[in-house]
Amino acid sequence: MTLLSIPNVSEGARPEVVDGLAERVRATAGRVLDIHRDPVHNRSVLTCTADPEGLIDSMTTLALEAARVINLSDHRGVHPRIGALDVCPVVPHGESIETATRVAGALADSIGNAGLPVYLYGDAAERAATRELPDIRRGGIEGLIERSRSGLPPDRGPGEIDPARGVVCVGARGPLIAFNVWLVADVSTARAIARQIRTASGGPPGIRALGLRMDEGISQVSMNLTRPDRMGIDDAFSLVEQAAQARGAAVRATEIVGLVEEIYLPNPDATAARLLIEPGRTVESLLS
Repeated sequence: MTLLSIPNVSEGARPEVVDGLAERVRATAGRVLDIHRDPVHNRSVLTCTADPEGLIDSMTTLALEAARVINLSDHRGVHPRIGALDVCPVVPHGESIETATRVAGALADSIGNAGLPVYLYGDAAERAATRELPDIRRGGIEGLIERSRSGLPPDRGPGEIDPARGVVCVGARGPLIAFNVWLVADVSTARAIARQIRTASGGPPGIRALGLRMDEGISQVSMNLTRPDRMGIDDAFSLVEQAAQARGAAVRATEIVGLVEEIYLPNPDATAARLLIEPGRTVESLLS
């Protein structure tokens, strides 16, 4: 029985900063299973585990340290963000979602008491307006600050949001796969494909998608697969590949961000796996 936390920090271009954040987690009883850095997104995803008390302590420490060393006013990166420690979900692995929700609530209390504004999302949400993470992110930090002053204040911590430090979104959720497909195409093509396949625009269940510019002539369809039991990596890749082909764009590579449960790895003989920038790694292999 294990609880994971998968904090996303708004820093991926300075490895020494990310390594320092990971060391703070390790120094407070947390175990860091994986670090995924992305300098273009300017974002890093850590996969951490500890007992409930240790998880609360280590993630609170991480939130405070991230707010100290990351200034959102100077941040440049293609991935949207509203906080230094932008997202901090608690995820059960062989544990109940009820336990994860309880720990997420206690974590939100701890971070809020330490002086940072917190919004609760996912299974830990206390308001319908904050259940879906994209709804909190809408309009970026400026839009959130405006909404916080007109009926959507933080759930925990200070009511006033510092735009340099932002907020921490603490949630509880089941398995989620962050999966990216790189295209030889301009960003308008990637955005059109993301719009076509995402659930919110009428696409299949379980897909959140953004189109991002990575380099000159190179773009990315960046996805969160929120229902991997219904929409996994191979199916999502097929959707992007077909949409790209219809627009005359070529698929260049694929990428799994962080760890996945073993049952959600792509078929090793299928195209999505063969195009991976790095082989997919499983939670199980690093917990053993």
